[in-house]
Amino acid sequence: MAFQDLHIFSVAGQQRIRQAMIETPVAFFATLTSYIQHAGRNQTIVFDRVVTNVGNAYNSHVGVFTAPVSGIYVFSVSLLGYPGHTNVYELYKNDVLLSNIFLWTPVIGQYESTSQTLVLQLNKGDDVTLRNRFVDEILHGDNYSTFAGFLVWGDFNVQPIAVGK
Repeated sequence: MAFQDLHIFSVAGQQRIRQAMIETPVAFFATLTSYIQHAGRNQTIVFDRVVTNVGNAYNSHVGVFTAPVSGIYVFSVSLLGYPGHTNVYELYKNDVLLSNIFLWTPVIGQYESTSQTLVLQLNKGDDVTLRNRFVDEILHGDNYSTFAGFLVWGDFNVQPIAVGK
């Protein structure tokens, strides 16, 4: 929640401060509609079908989530591998590697999936991306691979205000 307005009023001869609070909802869910073939090294995976984008923090043109407010966020990635391939994907915060996702699908005709959940403390303006590690990789589309995230609670660094004297 953010403090939007401060109002001073009197109660029984004492001045009080009342704060009007507003919510800052942030949540997104996006899927990959097309297969990614021949992905480049460090290529950002762009989940192009946006199902939910409350707060407009996920950019489906470049595949980047940008935190609109500071706070604690939860992110989830689910990926479906292409048969006969081994893939490694990486989750980044501001170009800093946070975690790796390994997806091994060794048998032709057999599909495997993997998923990962992260809890991150972000500052306003921080970005989160999923990237391909190796050259010439394939990722299954058709809405099987997904990326989602939401704000658990905002941190607005608001100092406590004394109420009354």
